[in-house]
Amino acid sequence: MPAQMNEACTINIRQLIKNPALTLGMSQKDVGKYKNVAAAYGNVAPVIVSSPVNGGYLILTGSARVEACAQTGYGEIPAVMSRACDGAGQLKLSLMMSAIRDETSALSEGALINRLVNEYGVTPRELVNLLGKSKAWVSKRLTLDQNLSETVKKMVTDGTLYPRSAEEVAKLPMDAQAEFAANAVNCGLNKTEIGLLVAGYRNTYSSAVRDKIIKSPLEALSKLGERIKKRPAAGAGLNGPGRKLGSAANYASQMVLKAVNMAENADEEAQRAAGEQLCRLRDITAETVMTLNRLLADVSPGKQVGELAW
Repeated sequence: MPAQMNEACTINIRQLIKNPALTLGMSQKDVGKYKNVAAAYGNVAPVIVSSPVNGGYLILTGSARVEACAQTGYGEIPAVMSRACDGAGQLKLSLMMSAIRDETSALSEGALINRLVNEYGVTPRELVNLLGKSKAWVSKRLTLDQNLSETVKKMVTDGTLYPRSAEEVAKLPMDAQAEFAANAVNCGLNKTEIGLLVAGYRNTYSSAVRDKIIKSPLEALSKLGERIKKRPAAGAGLNGPGRKLGSAANYASQMVLKAVNMAENADEEAQRAAGEQLCRLRDITAETVMTLNRLLADVSPGKQVGELAW
């Protein structure tokens, strides 16, 4: 943005208007850091605000700094007033500053993206180009804002649950998220383990299995591990056909999960470079599902591949 469109100034804290999206991702830990700076050195870091509306200035970046100064007793704070032309421009600026400085959380980024997409009609493609992020990054941030329950959002804000783990939790029904997330955190589960449990929940119609995953995730995870490893039947040798087949299936499962995880976290350039191979993987997995459903129909009557029953 051209320099002549901005103005350095000092603003009374009472004139500042809180930005709900930024406040969502503001933690007391962040406020505490800025309080230490403000107490020792004063107001050394300006905030960015919008041009005045009815005498008030909307905070575009720096919510934690404003709160820290207010708690430290400062009545004024240095600011840069950005004359963004409209509401969408202001939100874009907040989002870009968030991505550059990493001052706000994934939740704040999700809230900003949600407003841009649904209130201002900004396309995800435009945000990808604006931020230099992948489509998967934009989609995951949007999912956090739209699909995550308020209780789990608070767990992310206070650092109890990592954002990447929350991305997996957001795939569960909203009424099941809080209990599952709390139990998963108590068990010390990581993002990969949480993802496996969420996938297990979504791939079964058994209420007993789903209840076990929500209430006893560690026990459920051990059962998922037993199911994936497929112990050989009694009498089968270490090099028997069943053991070899099970090992091959387990290895293939791990490689598919690894490839999918890498694709989800890759940028757009990498996704394009591997596009042909990813399409081939998609086609092979689709054919694999049909083939295994047919082969396992007699082995496990009434159950499809991926269906869990404990």
